[in-house]
Amino acid sequence: MSEEESLIPVSVAELAALEAMAMLSDCRVIDFRTISNRVDERAEKVGDDSKSLIGLMSLAYVIFEYKKRGREEVARKMFDELKPEIAPLAAELLDELEESWKENNK
Repeated sequence: MSEEESLIPVSVAELAALEAMAMLSDCRVIDFRTISNRVDERAEKVGDDSKSLIGLMSLAYVIFEYKKRGREEVARKMFDELKPEIAPLAAELLDELEESWKENNK
């Protein structure tokens, strides 16, 4: 079976979470950076805004994780470094993550 035949559709949110894990983790068994690069390559082949959306969502996940780990200063610094045109969307994604987190941790 070729690689193309074994593809399984994965949501952008799941790909973004994977990329966020790649940014946060230092794994010795699974090479998340390689997986992340393959996600980027495939997103580029799609030709729409998938790669940008995955990147933005990944950053939102990372910022959210840092915030929840008590590293608000790092989270704030990362958020402040976002481009002005994407900061509002990132803020919206962070609000959605916060709502979801609160709902799941009642």
